[in-house]
Amino acid sequence: MVGAVVELEFASRFPDVLAGGLEVSAEALAGPGGTARALHALADFDAYSAALRAVLVDRLAAEIAEEPLEGRHGQPTRLSGNIAHAVAVSELAALQGTSEHTAARALNFSTALVNTHPAVHEALASGDITEAHARALVDQAATLPQHAAEPYALEALARVRTRQGRLRTPGEFRALARDLRERLHPGSMAHRRAAAREDRRVWLQPEGDGMCTLSALLPAETATGMYERTDALARAARRADGEARTLAQLRADALAHAVLGARERTAAAPSAAVPFPEELLAEVKAEIVVHIPLAVALGASDAPAILDGHGAIDPATARALAAAAPTWQRLFTDAEGTPLALGRTAYRPPAGLRRFLQYRDGACRVPGCTRPAQNTEADHTTEWQDGGTTDAANLALLCPQHHALKSLALHHLTHDRTTEDTDGTDGTGTPAPALIWTTLLGQALPAEPLDRDHVLAPRATDHPPRGPSGKPATRGEPPGTPAHGADVAVREESPPPF
Repeated sequence: MVGAVVELEFASRFPDVLAGGLEVSAEALAGPGGTARALHALADFDAYSAALRAVLVDRLAAEIAEEPLEGRHGQPTRLSGNIAHAVAVSELAALQGTSEHTAARALNFSTALVNTHPAVHEALASGDITEAHARALVDQAATLPQHAAEPYALEALARVRTRQGRLRTPGEFRALARDLRERLHPGSMAHRRAAAREDRRVWLQPEGDGMCTLSALLPAETATGMYERTDALARAARRADGEARTLAQLRADALAHAVLGARERTAAAPSAAVPFPEELLAEVKAEIVVHIPLAVALGASDAPAILDGHGAIDPATARALAAAAPTWQRLFTDAEGTPLALGRTAYRPPAGLRRFLQYRDGACRVPGCTRPAQNTEADHTTEWQDGGTTDAANLALLCPQHHALKSLALHHLTHDRTTEDTDGTDGTGTPAPALIWTTLLGQALPAEPLDRDHVLAPRATDHPPRGPSGKPATRGEPPGTPAHGADVAVREESPPPF
């Protein structure tokens, strides 16, 4: 049974900028094929909206480029001298509530679409292609020399439909555009390959349920060889008696085994055996940071822990990682050994204070920036040359790009004097200062520390750990008895409590 037709109407929240409205015709929807026609109409509107957004994003970048961007005097060259682009990306991310990576892609796409590929922009505005088609074309054209980009785009655009007139799907068109680019590129394949090798890299994408996707951009022959070797190991292991893992699972485990350098199994084990992921935890040599509520570390709670750079992990894995760690480190307040306030006696925070800031802030403090704490720089909110102190209350972690924007006085990070400093204690007992990030165009956003409460906050079913008195531990207990819910990093030379 088809549901009742609902009249839908759109009116902008900014009628002074976006005039008029949209209304779905209930009569048209009720007729034969009405729903299909409505979806076609909406696809046209989506394409037009994308084309208009590209014009506005390009205009925003042009307006920022016209602003005086010299910034604070006496600063070294930052952001490779391309300050206007960095500011535009930051502004766009704040405006649209996206990451700066997404904002940078949107800015680069919009600038190229409007200025370099007007025919593609026109096709998008008219609904002849979708935004996905336009992105596939612009992405491929961006890798061509400037004089070859527009002719390539015109030829690719002419092939967006099949010989019978069907609009190719974005996936089909992306493959076609990639192959066409290889044929029309004026440079030699050898030179292009040498340049492309400079972009090789590895990156990590967190997934759900304690999993991650590990990706690598490598030369084709290297990656193919790695895959064939991994596949051969997996197929050999699959022939072992009692092996129940799928071939896909064995490939993943063989790759983890190869990278982590697991010790050889006993002589009685088959030479082609591939360890299970759990057997590799003890082989992790790189320093990793796990935030574990004490109740979880002691086995009194099955709440999740946090693996820095990923997110929530199950308590059993957290305990196994903690047990395999060669040393533990624990963060204390200043009364227990970590200096949190140096005043004007030193400019650079010492290692203990830096570690405290990494734990407290968790990531770059700029709203929407997810750069992890270990890849950030400690910044004086009130600049050192302006009388700022090297204290936890005057220090915040910023990624290099946002640190540069603040140092150039193009964006500003200031204390929020209207809010009590109660943000983000996360069990440290020392609150993070309430800060405001203000962009060049005046957007003012709260600059908060990483929120871990959704994972680490104690639950009603958790049993609080006991102090020496036998009563639930509190912050008044002696050192070595952390507050309930406090994260572990652990006192060195202390063995794990399990």
